[in-house]
Amino acid sequence: MKILLSAYACEPKKGSEPEVGWQWALTLSKKGNHVYVVTRKNNKKNIDSYLKNNKTSNLHFIYFDYPNWILKIVKGKANSKAYLYILLWQIGIYFTVKPYLKKIKFDFIHHVTFVSLRFPSFLCLYNVPFIYGPLAGGEIVPYVFRKSFSFKEKINEFLRDLSNLYIKISPLINLTLLRSHKIFVTSQETMNLLPKKYHHKTNIILAIGIDNSKISKLNYSNNKIFKICFVGNLLHWKGVFILINTILKLAEKNLNIHLNIAGDGPKKLELIKMIKKLNIGNHVTFLGKIKKDQLNDLYRNSDLLLYPSLRDSGATVVLEAMFHSLPAAVLNLGGPSRIVNNKCGIKINLSQKNEDEVVLELTRKIIKFIKNPNTQKIKRKESLRRVKKFSWYKKMIDVYGE
Repeated sequence: MKILLSAYACEPKKGSEPEVGWQWALTLSKKGNHVYVVTRKNNKKNIDSYLKNNKTSNLHFIYFDYPNWILKIVKGKANSKAYLYILLWQIGIYFTVKPYLKKIKFDFIHHVTFVSLRFPSFLCLYNVPFIYGPLAGGEIVPYVFRKSFSFKEKINEFLRDLSNLYIKISPLINLTLLRSHKIFVTSQETMNLLPKKYHHKTNIILAIGIDNSKISKLNYSNNKIFKICFVGNLLHWKGVFILINTILKLAEKNLNIHLNIAGDGPKKLELIKMIKKLNIGNHVTFLGKIKKDQLNDLYRNSDLLLYPSLRDSGATVVLEAMFHSLPAAVLNLGGPSRIVNNKCGIKINLSQKNEDEVVLELTRKIIKFIKNPNTQKIKRKESLRRVKKFSWYKKMIDVYGE
């Protein structure tokens, strides 16, 4: 097949959105498809570096960006994902790819990044079957868990709720949905944002995946201290207060546990003060942002990933942990709930529970997990087995068929 990918974010070895764009391009090309990727010019350096050492004849890149002075005016310094610039970029690539469509008969045009239902694509207007997604955006923080948020955080969540409502009536989003041959979303919550008339051509799959060819071997920990890790940005909606309060409850049970936090963010200083006030500093270490090799070592040397995020559409860190046979404890929300089941990890249902009750249930289940080494071994095996279901190759089959 000949496929044109629209990937605003697309770079090797970057993680997050750039990794999604890159893996779609790489996986489709490895399976013999001729893939053309339209992406931003600032991705060129890393892509060229990869292509220099990894020759591939059926993977091609088309670069587009507006002049720097436009970029500075529209995006500013603080917001690297300014909606207006991304919208203008979508208009620009419509004309950029036009000469290619005159020369090449594409089987599909596929929008892959950004993974957000808030961004339309004008490539749907060409007379080529258009695939939209997987897309996220419908996940919301349950209102009962917003009580501990600051006023500013509550306002931000409320504005996000309003933007979700706008999706249903947005003329540009509805135009893209109307013109789409297939639509893919990451969760039922995002599916619910779509007008029902588009549901018949919409399916749910995660936007993230793993490379099965590089999957780790089964790993067992010999730690004398039960090591828990958290990986991610330190944000209010990442459930960081649930994280710390759970560690407090575990410490109060005189369990020999330690939490390593890999990541940084606006909540770091508040968390440090909280940990000091609760007198659990000897149970917690902040690692800051760490390199990929260090992160892999952290997964291999940990006994549990505790990731109580409140509205993640994907949660790459959960897949990464399971890739290293590390079980994860998550909430039954968004992407993590689709990845983790109770055979391979710990999943907490939130029905009629407040934050304190969730902390208590997490504590109870983690204690049970700590005290049963055989359960730990079983869940490690199941984590490694289950993560294989989320390979990029399987995702390609789900979208394009055999």
